[in-house]
This record gives sequence, C-alpha cells and structure tokens, in this order.
Amino acid sequence: MTYTIVAFIWRKAGLSPADFKLHYETNHIPLLLSLMGPLFPLTHSRFYLERGPGTTSSLDASTTSYAPVIYVGTPNDFDYDVYCELVFEDAAAFQAFHARLQVLEVASKIAEDEEKFINRQKLKVAAVDEPMVTTRPSQ
Repeated sequence: MTYTIVAFIWRKAGLSPADFKLHYETNHIPLLLSLMGPLFPLTHSRFYLERGPGTTSSLDASTTSYAPVIYVGTPNDFDYDVYCELVFEDAAAFQAFHARLQVLEVASKIAEDEEKFINRQKLKVAAVDEPMVTTRPSQ
C-alpha cells in the first residue's frame, strides 16, 4: 500500500507564475533528485493552477495580474500556485525521505533554493488516504 503526501505551495511575492514554474521544474526538482537519490518518491506530481492575465479580487497583490481559471469559488479560495502529490512505497519510505530532509546539509540546500521562489511561510503539507477512483463505464 503506497503512502501519499500532498502539498500546497505559494510562489514568492513578485514572481510570475511562469517564472515560479520554470524554477520549480528546472532547478528545484533536479536538486531534489540529486539530494534524495533512491529516497525520492515513486512519483512527484505537480498540478499548477491555470492562470491568465487579468485582474482578480484576491487580497494577495502578487496574484492580481494572473487570475486563476475558476469554475466555482473565488480567487481567494485558490491563492496557492501548485498542488503536489508525492507517492512513496509505504510510510517507512516516506519516513526515510523525511529523515533525509532533516540532515543539515540537505535541509540548507533545499531551504536556500526554496527562498528563491517559494513563500515558505504559507507552505501546507499533509498525508492523505489512498485515492478513491471512479472510471467511466465502457460502452
């Protein structure tokens, strides 16, 4: 049975969504891969909010030029920039990953990079149950 961690991450104020995504994909993920080696999750999926130019009523001034595409709710409900799912073999694999994150050399390199593009004060991380998936019936 796999073990899944989810994270909601906000970009640093003044950084565009495109620059945030570029840094995450071209700097941060390669850094994590190099630092974590075989402890890296089985999968690390990132779901960036779809955004476009425009104004919003968001209280966060850094999002006013990048309105999220919303079907139900308000911009303030979706002020994060990326939702991540990290899937591990099991809870023990996650614990090993988490322990490696606490190693001073690793923690300082990750923190140094995150300071460049993430609002670390708003970061939210939690464990979730296995997904309940419903598929379309075949015709």
